[in-house]
Amino acid sequence: ALRSKGQTELDLEKGLEMRKWVLSGILASEETYLSHLEALLLPMKPLKAAATTSQPVLTSQQIETIFFKVPELYEIHKEFYDGLCPRVQQWSHQQRVGDLFQKLNLRARSNKDGKDQVTKNSLETLLYKPVDRVTRSTLVLHDLLKHTPPSHPDHPLLQDALRISQNFLSSINEEITPRRQSMTVKKGE
Repeated sequence: ALRSKGQTELDLEKGLEMRKWVLSGILASEETYLSHLEALLLPMKPLKAAATTSQPVLTSQQIETIFFKVPELYEIHKEFYDGLCPRVQQWSHQQRVGDLFQKLNLRARSNKDGKDQVTKNSLETLLYKPVDRVTRSTLVLHDLLKHTPPSHPDHPLLQDALRISQNFLSSINEEITPRRQSMTVKKGE
């Protein structure tokens, strides 16, 4: 059955409104994530200062391990939030956001590549938090693409951001799988 032109336009309008709704959710999520990172940064500064004294609470190395990449993550996500916020507030159906996701995913990837060996086994669950954000971001990009018409100027940017995000997650999986296998103890050992 052929759909009426009016119905198609209504569906398009709904989809474009869904884009704004999805992005508003991302904005709220980023705000929460930034407040969590800020909470981690607060004790980090005095601990770093105390590390240079004669009786440090923690060594510089321990502080690096505990607060691994927190300042960098804060900077990356603050830049993303600061870019996204005005675009959502001044929303139009032609608004683009794909470039922000591309940049976020590329920066997250380069941040991961800089990981040093010291942190490999320490606080691993805490370190998965950024990967978890990328996983959620990938799901959101799927939603955004679903509600972005192929003719929209943001469509190719969102597709590229999704590709970057998926490649990043694949590279993480490739890194983690051998580690998990080497850490698995066979029955009877």
